[in-house]
Amino acid sequence: VQPYQISCRNGSGWGDLKKQISAFLAAKRIDGLSARTIENYRYTLGVFAGQVDRAVTKITVDDLRKYISYLSETRGLRDGSLLTHINTLRSFFSWLTVEGVIRRNPMLKIKSPRLDRTRSRHALSQEQLERLRDACKTYKERALVEFLVSSGCRLSEVSGIRMEDVNWRDRSVVVHGKGNKSRKVYFSVRAKLMLEEYIARRKGGDALFVSVKTPYPAMQPRAIQRVLGLIGDRVGLHVHPHLLRHTFATLALAGGMDITVIQRLLGHEDTKTTLIYAELSQRTIQYEYERIIA
Repeated sequence: VQPYQISCRNGSGWGDLKKQISAFLAAKRIDGLSARTIENYRYTLGVFAGQVDRAVTKITVDDLRKYISYLSETRGLRDGSLLTHINTLRSFFSWLTVEGVIRRNPMLKIKSPRLDRTRSRHALSQEQLERLRDACKTYKERALVEFLVSSGCRLSEVSGIRMEDVNWRDRSVVVHGKGNKSRKVYFSVRAKLMLEEYIARRKGGDALFVSVKTPYPAMQPRAIQRVLGLIGDRVGLHVHPHLLRHTFATLALAGGMDITVIQRLLGHEDTKTTLIYAELSQRTIQYEYERIIA
């Protein structure tokens, strides 16, 4: 399938798409949005600008539908990722309308995919997890998989860990989660061994996971996603950091860990959120019933 692209160009003044994106990002920065959110907006709108090369005043509902179709069919984005792109475009075109750059908001006629949150937050089975482990080729890949699946950390939290934050004796680390709230998480013996091997072999860096290029800065979230995606591709699995977070919660719950402990480890405000992340098999439910009730 050939990539969809609009060829009409109008690259001057307020009508220039890339200039409008820059103005939008500047406005959101002034509004107090986090650097991470701004960067996500920049990336998502950059993809849009790379495909829809047209002045904002000329972009139609049909253009947007074709672009979303391109994301789904050509790039193969799933509903969750597709929703992120759509929501970003919705915010961008709403801002353009408020600022008086465009008269009508073409995103008003674009519907968002409806997500089944419980179903979308699935976990790896034990067999799939072992296949993923076997697919790792380097200690860095092994360390990344083991740390994520045994700590339950969010992507942004892993990216921000420094070596000085790690307590190797009790295999713990203090991470900074949503709302800049700190909590202590733990990692497994297997993760510790893989991390030690990875750190011993790499050339430098102060972060727990570092880039391969000098001066070896911390791996950025997208780089971590890319590494996990490559590992998953080797065994035909769609792997991302949140999948390993869900797997951690599910394995912990199935193993008998108290839900309030899992809640604390995941950094959730409400146990209802934790239960969405954690899946229990019917076999586990029956076993627990027989063990406690019957």
